[in-house]
Amino acid sequence: MFKILVPTVLDKQGAQLLAVAILVLSRTWISDRIASLNGTTVKYVLEQDKAAFVKLIGISVLQSAASSFVAPSLRHLTALLALGWRIRLTKHLLRNYLRKNAYYKVIHMSRENVDADQRLTQDLEKLTTDLSGLVTGMVKPTVDILWFTWRMKLLTGRRGVAILYAYMLLGLGFLRGVTPDFGDLTSREQQLEGTFRYMHERLRTHAESVAFFGGGAREREMIESRFGALFDHSMLLLKKKWLFGIIDDFITKQLPHNVTWGLSLLYAMEHRGDRAMTSTQGELAHALRFLASVVSQSFLAFGDILELHRKFLELSGGINRIFELEELLDAAQHGDSGSGSSRSKSTVLDSDDIISFYKVDIITPTQKVLARQLTCEIVPGQSLLVTGPNGSGKSSIFRVLRGLWPVVNGRLIKPHQQINSESGCHIFYVPQRPYTCLGTLRDQIIYPLSCDEAEKRVSRLIEEGHESVGPTDILDAHLKTILENVKLLYLLEREGGWDTSQNWEDILSLGEQQRLGMARLFFHKPRFGVLDECTNATSVDVEEHLYRLASDSGITVITSSQRPALIPFHSVELRLIDGEGKWELRKIEQ
Repeated sequence: MFKILVPTVLDKQGAQLLAVAILVLSRTWISDRIASLNGTTVKYVLEQDKAAFVKLIGISVLQSAASSFVAPSLRHLTALLALGWRIRLTKHLLRNYLRKNAYYKVIHMSRENVDADQRLTQDLEKLTTDLSGLVTGMVKPTVDILWFTWRMKLLTGRRGVAILYAYMLLGLGFLRGVTPDFGDLTSREQQLEGTFRYMHERLRTHAESVAFFGGGAREREMIESRFGALFDHSMLLLKKKWLFGIIDDFITKQLPHNVTWGLSLLYAMEHRGDRAMTSTQGELAHALRFLASVVSQSFLAFGDILELHRKFLELSGGINRIFELEELLDAAQHGDSGSGSSRSKSTVLDSDDIISFYKVDIITPTQKVLARQLTCEIVPGQSLLVTGPNGSGKSSIFRVLRGLWPVVNGRLIKPHQQINSESGCHIFYVPQRPYTCLGTLRDQIIYPLSCDEAEKRVSRLIEEGHESVGPTDILDAHLKTILENVKLLYLLEREGGWDTSQNWEDILSLGEQQRLGMARLFFHKPRFGVLDECTNATSVDVEEHLYRLASDSGITVITSSQRPALIPFHSVELRLIDGEGKWELRKIEQ
């Protein structure tokens, strides 16, 4: 993570940080010149030197113009730094989040409720914004303190600097002692925000089911409960910030005026010269105004440094949440998602011609054994039917086969998982819950390939002679044939063609979504198809028709189902008896 955040001198963000440092130095120098001008103005007024005063006004205009350029430029570079960090962190986290099914493992196999969407969006945006502000906030007061300390030494000597630093150190120690733990408070607030947001997303996803149950009142009660917890915590955080803000303002902004007056008196008492002379009065007025400005700038920098402590505490809460997500993603990449299991020897091999379980234990993330030392083989042309009571572990076998759950022991041989336009796919999964992606009707069938990849794949099949050449738009003609085979051809006319984008989850019935899932299977045409009760919302005759199409297409299926009508389409039955580890394998007599 630190490698992502810390730029090098040669990259874009390194140049931006260098520009920030230059602008901060420029702003400090301009502030020093303006402070000097404030004193010089009084001197020329007392001396009534019109020519020098007019020249001073011209210099002041130029310095104001420079200041007007520096301040907005610094804000602009700060925003660019935040954006650059967000881009780099988002790419880094998404690369791990969307690789090796980490998104599934983090959400479903972690012991804690991980609001990954909240952390990848709002938390990350807030973290990078706060971090860029912290970086520029660290550079400016550091430069100001060093610059104006040197100025203070020239004006008041070591005694004035000692008084200034003594006050700063005492104030810093006091404020650190009374500062609340803003890091934990901010982290807790972000967690509650994520929970409240999740409740609304959940209601949106299941709106129809809730409406059928008439559960609006109950959902409101649950949402208001989460909002109440968020509100109470936000009020607590605001109260602590208010109380701390009073103390902070008093120590860093109000009380320093007295120190400024004391240092001014000290300088005036040690100043030599005839006080009756106008030139002496002008020099003294210039020096006192300049001293007041220097001390004021020093205390502003001191206040910024104290503010950094609070900002860092708040930032640490966001950093902890992002680091926790990264640790979970790293654990998911290495096959450990918090289940805490002690693994014995296991082997996972690739083979395009067979699926083989040899003494494989099917174990849930909570360490419940569903099938003990499962042993079976599926070869092309010998389809397998997985049966058993609800909760016995039928879908769990498919999760282990897909790699969503680890192979704890035994040996598993399975086809390569990757789907691409060149080699096609050897195994394809159609899950129990239908999934419709964002995109057009065409995208629903070719998923997870893009349109370009799908066109290349169909063209390759035609070149190999596996498909007959259709109309000019080869892909759409091929997809039209598939829609006709799954009895969904009417969707083309009803929804307005291939390029129509809809919220397909709401538009299509459950049966239509399941047939669309089978259309995906026929498009990818794998050697093995894993079907997890993915046709139970269709009628028996449609279901038999779909399985007949799979058999005619040369797809060997591994099916989880309770319907007797599907038995003739399989050669072997694997029955999970009780969900406690017992199973039996038998050959189906046709």
